[in-house]
Amino acid sequence: MKKILMGIALLSVVGTFTSCKDFLDEGPELKQSNELTLSKYAGLDKSGSGLYTMFQSCNWYGAQFILQSELRGGNAKNPLSLAGSGRYRQDAQWNYTENSTSSVWAYAYYTISWANNIINNLDGKETSEVSTQDLNNLKAEALFIRALCHFDLVITYAQPYTYAPESLGVPVVLVTENGHPARNTVKEVYTQIVKDLTDAEGLIADNFTRSGISDPAAMVSKSAIQALLSRVYLYMGEWQKCADYATKVINSGKYQLLNADDYLAMWSSAVTPAKGEVIFEMFGSNKNEYWDESGWTHLPYLTGIGNEGSQDICATQDLVDLYTDATDCRLQFFFKNENDNMINKYYGKEGGVPRQVNVPILRLAEMYLNRAEAIANGASISGATALGDLKAIADKRGATVAMPFDIFKERRKELMFEGHIVYDYARSQKDLVRTDFDGSINKDINFPDNKWAMPIPKRELDANPNMVQNPGF
Repeated sequence: MKKILMGIALLSVVGTFTSCKDFLDEGPELKQSNELTLSKYAGLDKSGSGLYTMFQSCNWYGAQFILQSELRGGNAKNPLSLAGSGRYRQDAQWNYTENSTSSVWAYAYYTISWANNIINNLDGKETSEVSTQDLNNLKAEALFIRALCHFDLVITYAQPYTYAPESLGVPVVLVTENGHPARNTVKEVYTQIVKDLTDAEGLIADNFTRSGISDPAAMVSKSAIQALLSRVYLYMGEWQKCADYATKVINSGKYQLLNADDYLAMWSSAVTPAKGEVIFEMFGSNKNEYWDESGWTHLPYLTGIGNEGSQDICATQDLVDLYTDATDCRLQFFFKNENDNMINKYYGKEGGVPRQVNVPILRLAEMYLNRAEAIANGASISGATALGDLKAIADKRGATVAMPFDIFKERRKELMFEGHIVYDYARSQKDLVRTDFDGSINKDINFPDNKWAMPIPKRELDANPNMVQNPGF
């Protein structure tokens, strides 16, 4: 894979590092110079802790990246019983333009530039106090973050790998410099993602964790790398590899599916419990620079928590109707406001500001779901079956698996409002047929369709003469 230079619209300030306090006892250097940061291991290591900062942005895992998927994929809609703030009114109708599209482009590429500065400046930093393994751990962190960023970008702005691997993907950026990168193919993007993750898996120590952190799941680990590889291979239709990596995580002994009470409590935990379900998460904190000062643009308030939320988004009735067992603990994520099904999955941290919330990005239940789908498509894991993996989750939730089992439906039930649904439709090449829909256009979205790839932001098109817009926009 050739190295590609950073487009001028992808990055406004190269190499400055922002504060990421609270889940670290000591945050990275604040806005220190490139030369100081990149010259010594200590500066690189502190800046490495800041790689996670932008995940909390309301334009990424803090809200938009997740909610756009849920609204587009038929899990969410705008409530009729509440006025809300007026946000997220176009998403369910797939009414996007280059001026109004996903905002993850700028945030992901900024984070990629940050990761590149670490990856490309580690050579020669060994000292009597800094071992080769220390450098490898930091490089693995940055490689994982770069891979996750490229993955979020390619699933958002390109057609799915399983449909059109040679179609336009997104630029693969491996060096942070001003330039005008062209788009790589979807296949080339996935090739780099897999390389970064497998390299990271080989570099990171089995027991690596950053010192001084209060939430271990908010940092990269070997299991997080393996879990993301399982997801990536799922999206590629590489069934055996998907199952193999899911099994590595399941069999690691580091995580367990929780019973109903602990599962519900997990969503408002200040930090993820040890031996829980969360493998990797976004740590929410009002000390993070990308907190919006009030929290009104983040998940808890947008989905509504009693009278404290702006309540712009609720669940569709057909999503709620999937939970046919009255004992299913996941029904407690919904509460009624007149005829609308409001969401309290992201209620806020216990004992803290309700607007602050941790958002799981990778968790154990997904690994069981990934493996079940892979086995159903021909993968083989000794002692595991697709039905057995689905039942493992359902049993813990107080639910049953309806026969014949439907893996897509079970994914929808377990992963709802975590940002998976529209991408599951795309990679599965399924037509989207919506029953609880109040929009005026695009009630149903067939596959294939140009709409499955969101438009490239106009700012990037204006700044980069080599950037090509997606068809249909």
